[in-house]
Amino acid sequence: MFPDKFEYYAPKSIEEATKFLSGHEDAKVLAGGQSLIPMLKLRFTSIPELVDIGKISGLDNISINGNTLEIGAMARTSDIAENQTVRKIFPLLSEAAGLIADPLVRNMGTIGGDICHGDPANDFPAVMLALDADFIASSAKGKRTIKAEDFFIDTFTNALESGEILTGIKIENRNSSGRYLKYKKYAGDFSILGLAVDLSMDGKMVKRAGIGLTNCGATPLKARDAEKFLEGKELTNKNIESAANLLLKVTDFMDDDNGSTKFKEKLLKYLFTKAVKGIGGVQE
Repeated sequence: MFPDKFEYYAPKSIEEATKFLSGHEDAKVLAGGQSLIPMLKLRFTSIPELVDIGKISGLDNISINGNTLEIGAMARTSDIAENQTVRKIFPLLSEAAGLIADPLVRNMGTIGGDICHGDPANDFPAVMLALDADFIASSAKGKRTIKAEDFFIDTFTNALESGEILTGIKIENRNSSGRYLKYKKYAGDFSILGLAVDLSMDGKMVKRAGIGLTNCGATPLKARDAEKFLEGKELTNKNIESAANLLLKVTDFMDDDNGSTKFKEKLLKYLFTKAVKGIGGVQE
């Protein structure tokens, strides 16, 4: 199928892009296009004006500024997965990027597009929640910072206001280690569910815990109760099991073709236990 007709606009600067958006409320920003283009072709959505930010220089940077990782919204998923600094300091982010879809999607898809699409089955949002990332939104009025936990409003709905573009992501280095695990039926398919776990350790004690859930509800979810429970505790089998049970307080599973609610709850707890033990070196 072919999409409905639309006007195509390719600004060369953020200022030019935000100025255009401020006067065109129905316009949509195009980043990597790996989610938006298929939806347009299948006519799941219709957009009168498309603003392609792919020609704006500097939006694909990946760098360390002091103690903070800064990622441009147009950074390709494959570049994040292969970046040696990200792999060393933020293994959770690197692992998740390498598990997204297939090489074609990773080479074309962007972190900003993945996050802004608002699909609860996308992988980067849960990682951002676990890492307590900050998002930089730019508009004709200036810039503002949105915390990851405040960004995901509903399915396919985020906290960006009319005229705003997600231009960057900032993640503080907390000397942590993490894992991203997911379960899917087919290679390259969306996850039945997944989770991101990030832990900062002080010896055997959990100093800080970050947990984000993929495809466990209408939006990406942050498991705050489980995070708070783990902090200040050792990673014993008992504590891990208690934290796993707390994950279910935020999930909103439904029976569907991917399995029953009970199956998904059991699967989530299994993946969480595997992730935490992998990070903390807990003996079986």
